[in-house]
Amino acid sequence: MNNHAVFSFFSGAGFLDLGFEDAGFDVAFVNEINPSFMDAYKFSREHLNKKPPLFGYSQNSINEFLTNQKGALAIDILQAKEKYQTIGFIGGPPCPDFSVGGKNKGQEGENGRLSDSYINVIINNKPDWFLASFIAA
Repeated sequence: MNNHAVFSFFSGAGFLDLGFEDAGFDVAFVNEINPSFMDAYKFSREHLNKKPPLFGYSQNSINEFLTNQKGALAIDILQAKEKYQTIGFIGGPPCPDFSVGGKNKGQEGENGRLSDSYINVIINNKPDWFLASFIAA
């Protein structure tokens, strides 16, 4: 067991998670709504001989973690805080609404609202640290 756990949101195929894991963090929870990305995530972990996340995989919308604050995520975080020195949230909400090449709807676009949701999940759950990756081209 490592001393630091990562709760991953908007996990995609898991490349950011692998970087944290290779740096010595435990990936404790993974959330990715897109089934194709989740399949790729699980496939790559299996073929790289990486153990599954302690608290499993979730394909929920991040908004469900806002409406159900007393749910499984909150329980997982409490359990993780007993086991690990620090708990961190990592994630990169999809950003095409902020992109000149994308929809350019900003915060009012469907994906733009997901950025706010991620920020609110961080605020509500108070991890010890977080990484929010916002990249738009």
